[in-house]
Amino acid sequence: MSGLATDLSSSLSNPFANLGVATQAAEIQIEQADIALANTLDTLRATGASAGGATALAQAALASKKGVSSSIEQQEAQNEKLKAQGEQQLQAQKMSEQQRLQGIAIAEGQRVQAADAAGKQFEFQAEENRRNADMDRAAGAISQAQAQEAQANQARASAIAGGIGAIGGIASSAIGAFGPKK
Repeated sequence: MSGLATDLSSSLSNPFANLGVATQAAEIQIEQADIALANTLDTLRATGASAGGATALAQAALASKKGVSSSIEQQEAQNEKLKAQGEQQLQAQKMSEQQRLQGIAIAEGQRVQAADAAGKQFEFQAEENRRNADMDRAAGAISQAQAQEAQANQARASAIAGGIGAIGGIASSAIGAFGPKK
């Protein structure tokens, strides 16, 4: 019966193992920051603004790109966390499946042992019943032999007593027939 149980752990997987990072929105945000920077630089050139304004603008664009980079890092960190949690759950499910199979194997082993013990008990009881029947037959045969011996002894004693009584009767008759006559 335990052979009917199959290991399902190979069908388990970590759903978080291959999470992607949403970079399209970040790329769009970077592109928009670049466009805004280019437009602002064009405006600064057209108006004749100083290089300090361009530097401030470049620093703002850099801060914007850092924010996008930070967003990607947060997604990657969250994905790693989910991947680790998924692996933990996967390992727990695999362990649970192995425990289920082990439980089935143990239960089947116990069933086989119980059946084996019941078979041995049946064999023992059958042998015991045969021995008891043999002893009962032997005891009956002994009782019958003893009864026949007692009956034979009684018949012999009766025969002896009858023989003695017959001899006594013959002796009495002989004495009466041949004995002194008065």
